[in-house]
Amino acid sequence: MFYLTSVGLAVHLILPRIPGLERSAELVARASPLVVCAAFLAEVSSEACYAGLLGRVVAAASRTETTVRSRSRRGLGPWFMLRLTICGYGAAHVLPGGGAAAATVTYGALRSRGVDRTAVGLAVATVSILVYGALGVLFSGSLLYLLIRGDLTQAEVALTMVATVLVAAASLAGYIVYRKPRSGRKMVKGIVFGMVRVVRRRYRRREADELVDRLVDRLGEELGSLRQQSRSRPLEVLGWCCLAFGYWAFDATCLVLVFLALGVPAGTGELLVAYGIATVAGSLPLTPGGIGVFEAAMLATLAVFGIGAEGAIPILGYRLFNFWMPIPLAAFIYPTLRIRKPTGRGGTR
Repeated sequence: MFYLTSVGLAVHLILPRIPGLERSAELVARASPLVVCAAFLAEVSSEACYAGLLGRVVAAASRTETTVRSRSRRGLGPWFMLRLTICGYGAAHVLPGGGAAAATVTYGALRSRGVDRTAVGLAVATVSILVYGALGVLFSGSLLYLLIRGDLTQAEVALTMVATVLVAAASLAGYIVYRKPRSGRKMVKGIVFGMVRVVRRRYRRREADELVDRLVDRLGEELGSLRQQSRSRPLEVLGWCCLAFGYWAFDATCLVLVFLALGVPAGTGELLVAYGIATVAGSLPLTPGGIGVFEAAMLATLAVFGIGAEGAIPILGYRLFNFWMPIPLAAFIYPTLRIRKPTGRGGTR
């Protein structure tokens, strides 16, 4: 927490000095309250999309109806999922491990509502694939836009090409693992063995192999069941994809609206490209929630489009909604996640 606070203070104290303190104060003073409220609602809508996606996938992984009424009977309604999403955000932004901390919070809360542990794991994995798959599409589009634009320096073209190759390589690796499960299982065994050996020097390779085999076999059964449900309900899967894209779309809308509220001139297309690149950079496990990394990547990308130092102020304004807002809300909401016990039959322990 001390580290996070230090980095956050450094970022929020340094960036306003880039356009000048007087200019920064002028931008904030003339901000449109109505548009700021719209930006806040856009960020809430982003979290609601994630909550809706998580709720539907959890229900499908549990082999129950995905309707709101059915989920509410089990204590997994929209309001609970929204609270859980906010708490996950807060944990990812404060606790070490980022996404792992959020997954831990999600696991504990869903298990307290009677959701089977395998269903929780499958749901979290499915949601992650959908959400980051949508981000990958946005990132790929951003890189393509930069290349087509054609006014980059040689160094910028080289960096863009490297990023494009990395995206293509990651996509190809994922496809190979999907098509050749044995190779994927072998890779996972190596990763698990290496990670556990860091803290347990006597950990044996055979233990890692047995652990991965048990988990993969169980998840394979559940994944097959989920795949069958998906094939029988293609519109449901389409809805999941729409919610995954909506999660990023509303978040990006918040950024655009903050720029609009502060009166900083920037094209919507340019902001979306910068958002896609900065969000991927911020997703790297370098700092909690990408604090500092996201801001630097946004400023660097906007500079390519000729957007000046004034862009630092709306970027910080957006981060107040996107990064800082969930932290106090999570601290307040987290104790409520385990208050109500499930009343339906839908889950097994």
